[in-house]
Amino acid sequence: MHSETGRAGLVVPSEAVLIAAGVVAAVGKPSIVVLVLGCAVAAVAGDTTGYAFGRLAGPRLSRTQFGRRMARRAVRSGYQPPPPGAAIAAIASARWVAYVRSVTPLLAGARRMPFTRFLCATAIGGISWTATILLISYGVGATLGANVALIVGISVGAVAFGFLVFRRVRERRASS
Repeated sequence: MHSETGRAGLVVPSEAVLIAAGVVAAVGKPSIVVLVLGCAVAAVAGDTTGYAFGRLAGPRLSRTQFGRRMARRAVRSGYQPPPPGAAIAAIASARWVAYVRSVTPLLAGARRMPFTRFLCATAIGGISWTATILLISYGVGATLGANVALIVGISVGAVAFGFLVFRRVRERRASS
């Protein structure tokens, strides 16, 4: 599970998984059509799970000190709920922004956004996001071939691993 989605407790495909799947489909046997459909369904299912969790936990969160503080800030800033079209655009475009895609379904559920409106918006965002990432990585994998794609994948993995080790060392030093 990607750390981006792991913090919110949701399981959805991240860019790294989609990129790897697209390259594998270009150089191997998996069908890109099946991957696009499967990953889009997984993205929408993950968002729907987040929406349901937000719907259930939203009232409880509003009774906590953190929830009351956020509500006071919203009232002070003059928050007005967006019109329906803007809410759909916000949900659909949130899929394209890291970390925001994990929190948006929770907030939509907590704010009691109508489920059919949410489902339409998350389907638009999830399908467009997964299809775009998979098709671009499929094209790169088909163009560069397996060897170059493998080298790039290993390099990206090594950099990511190095970053995680760096963060872990920095956190341990800060805590001691």
